[in-house]
Amino acid sequence: MGHPVIGIVANPTKQDAAHHVRHLQQAFAEAGATVLLEEATAAFVQSNHGLPLTELAARSEVLVVLGGDGTILRTARLLGPAVKPLAAVNTGRLGFLTTATEAEIGRFVSAILTNDYRLSQRSVVEAHFTTVDGQECIEGGMNEVTVTRGTFSRLIHLEVRVNHEFLNRYCGDGLIVATPTGSTAYSLSAGGPIINPAANVFCLTPICPHALSNRSFVVNDNVSLEIQPKEPVEDVLLNVDGGTAWTLAKDQPVLLRKAAWQVPLIAFRDTSFYSVLRDKLQWSGSNL
Repeated sequence: MGHPVIGIVANPTKQDAAHHVRHLQQAFAEAGATVLLEEATAAFVQSNHGLPLTELAARSEVLVVLGGDGTILRTARLLGPAVKPLAAVNTGRLGFLTTATEAEIGRFVSAILTNDYRLSQRSVVEAHFTTVDGQECIEGGMNEVTVTRGTFSRLIHLEVRVNHEFLNRYCGDGLIVATPTGSTAYSLSAGGPIINPAANVFCLTPICPHALSNRSFVVNDNVSLEIQPKEPVEDVLLNVDGGTAWTLAKDQPVLLRKAAWQVPLIAFRDTSFYSVLRDKLQWSGSNL
């Protein structure tokens, strides 16, 4: 069986990004793999053979991402259903979604070329919404969809329905609808729970709620969610995984559901969600 075609996507803002790209190129090529570069990645290593991201994904069996979690989320969001298995080398900070560190590149290359890894299928929350200029949009996020107030300082009111049944009216800075993967991101910072990525749920976490009784709420991911901004406000923003901030049309609801596609993340066989939590959150048990 031949080695897979490897596509490389890197975040050029990371320190020593060009060095790491060349290192990976060499390591995969020396092992007999075909290596392709995304066009922006190719540009900053002075290569003229880069490919647009969608073409790179179509021609690759595995996409190797150099950067932090944000680079993975961006790659997955831009590719949507065309995403391929993602393997990431962490050159960022926390790296909940990454496969390996810079020090593990040798092991990383070997694992990919020998298929010595496991796939963690991550669910995606899909938002259907209308922008202020009338554009109908569908955006999918591996972490979360947030609906927040814009530049004005007033609280916003968001009415939420689950399968068309009224749930609550949230008053505050906004609302996060997170996947299990996103439970360790913005939702966690806003006081939400940590959820195993294999759980089939979404988590609704209010941002700075005015009512102390408003807490995170977990629902099955087979439901439909409707978020309707209430009260006249200047602008309400929708954001998916830290991407574009869309200004929503007035009086139009945001519809959320689980996407029909998932994001396959590559992990070492001996790496578990719990070991990642212990490492990233520095859990070591009580010191009492």
